[in-house]
Amino acid sequence: MCGRYRRRSDKQRIAEAFQVRANLDDLNFSAEDDITPGSFQPVVFTNDEGDRSVELMYWGFTFPQRFTFNTRSDGILKTGLWKTSFEERRCIVPADSFFEWKRLHKKNNPKYEITIPGREPFALAGTWSMWKNKAGDYVPTVSVITSEPNEAMAEIHDRQPVILEPRDYAEWFAPTVRPPLHLLRIIPSEQMNIQLLEAHNMQLPLNSA
Repeated sequence: MCGRYRRRSDKQRIAEAFQVRANLDDLNFSAEDDITPGSFQPVVFTNDEGDRSVELMYWGFTFPQRFTFNTRSDGILKTGLWKTSFEERRCIVPADSFFEWKRLHKKNNPKYEITIPGREPFALAGTWSMWKNKAGDYVPTVSVITSEPNEAMAEIHDRQPVILEPRDYAEWFAPTVRPPLHLLRIIPSEQMNIQLLEAHNMQLPLNSA
């Protein structure tokens, strides 16, 4: 699952890391150490001109029965919303680390921070869509794609975010006839640095995709 992440990179660093060509002068956001679903965050996507751009998007989709902020890679082509978004509106959520809690069914659950050394920021794979909120307004909305865990992450949780390889960014954003499912790889354990932070008393996110 991916329900918390950290972003310390500024817009210039994000533009460099993901080869953003669009003008970002009017885009304003600051570093955040504890990003949660239900907030607006910078997302790299392809604009109408076919250029990579960055826009603040709302993290999470509100359905009648639930709120979800993750999309399972193994079911992404089985549901209409996710299928269309994956085929036509793939994006990247820039992150410098993400957090996960080991479920021990106790009051205090161990909290871990996961980084990808040498890749700050790294690319959380996502899809986006224009979503109608309760006020009737359409807002750009993003979901982070998750996969089965690698060996190290399996000790903590049964899901992990899909983290794209830099060599795959061009293909990820390119229009394709066939959806690039092969890019939804499980990042190897040896590329991660996992650090135990604390035993944290909190309500775990309800979404488990």
